[in-house]
Amino acid sequence: MKTNSVLVSIISKQTIPNYLFIKDRQNQGDEMLLIATQEMKNEPKWLIQTLKCEPNEIDMILLEKNQEEKWNEMTAAIAKHLSSDKHYVVNLTGGTKYMSLAVYQLFSKYDSEFFYIPFPHNALLKPFLDEEEEINYRLKIDEYLSLYGLLFSELKRDADIVREKEYTESYFQLFNEPFSENDLAILNKIREYYRNVGIKDIDKVEKGLNLKEKQIPIPGLNDFLDRIHFGNKENVLSKYEAQYLTGGWFEEYVYNKIKESIPADDMAIGVKLRKEEGVFDNDLDVVFTYQNHLFVIECKTGFDSNRMFNEIVYKAAAIKESMFGLPAHTYIFALNEDDERLNKVAKSMNITYYGKSYFTATEKWNQIIEQILKTAKK
Repeated sequence: MKTNSVLVSIISKQTIPNYLFIKDRQNQGDEMLLIATQEMKNEPKWLIQTLKCEPNEIDMILLEKNQEEKWNEMTAAIAKHLSSDKHYVVNLTGGTKYMSLAVYQLFSKYDSEFFYIPFPHNALLKPFLDEEEEINYRLKIDEYLSLYGLLFSELKRDADIVREKEYTESYFQLFNEPFSENDLAILNKIREYYRNVGIKDIDKVEKGLNLKEKQIPIPGLNDFLDRIHFGNKENVLSKYEAQYLTGGWFEEYVYNKIKESIPADDMAIGVKLRKEEGVFDNDLDVVFTYQNHLFVIECKTGFDSNRMFNEIVYKAAAIKESMFGLPAHTYIFALNEDDERLNKVAKSMNITYYGKSYFTATEKWNQIIEQILKTAKK
């Protein structure tokens, strides 16, 4: 008589299939067994922390260096953890092909059933059978980031939006009229000197009274805020409002548009993150998960040169390669005019670029949504 069922996972760089399998089948297993190589020793930690399990709650097989290439040693190391009175539910998706083959042959000697996930397709396949079961579990953003060992700030959602959707849409129209040179000069001063600190006394900054070091006066600031209906009774511009006026508004605009166009499983804005053992410190403007895909959108109200655009693309590509791996889909949304050269530069780095016309014409915005929906079905 079998006493326990065990969920078995072979760990690789892509821990998402491991996690989806465990979450989808967790009611079928009393225990978990993870099999990993020395090169993959960090990935089980990320998987365990995302599952919110204690390490001692999971049986872990960490093969010795290069043992995954030695058939007899590998199977002997795994066999020590197996028992004839247990039922094994085995995920063959991870590891090397050689490891998967060894695991299949070894576990076939016991009471086992086998599955394979053709990720990113949300399905479980049974080897040798034309059977497919849907994976119903859907990843949230914090789970996705945690599975890659990323540290991140508390995720900001609807409650953290600086201005309501209607105002952001009106600001979009103001930006595209466009602003006068004087208005742009005011915004540039806010961006350069007050974006990350805000303004504690608008009147004093406008008149240049008692300013601290690195602060400059902004003549006409009150009038500008009144004309765009952004004034407030407290005579204060918070750092979040300063960031909104100087580009953050476009992040909120895109966030709102995506939210009303796609039934995302999870959405966040302004996600701050860094690699656990690296030097990366980055903000992700708009992030959402849909059908177990992660979508990251970099939002730019404009850039002055091809060189600046290249820097934006290289940064987005570096984040994608270093932090997310293959499953992440990265986009740059910008309010510059469309340019086929920019499309090619972005595409060469596996980034998708959309210029201004996609945000001013409904039919072109719909093309973005159709492309995202199509990607999520792959």
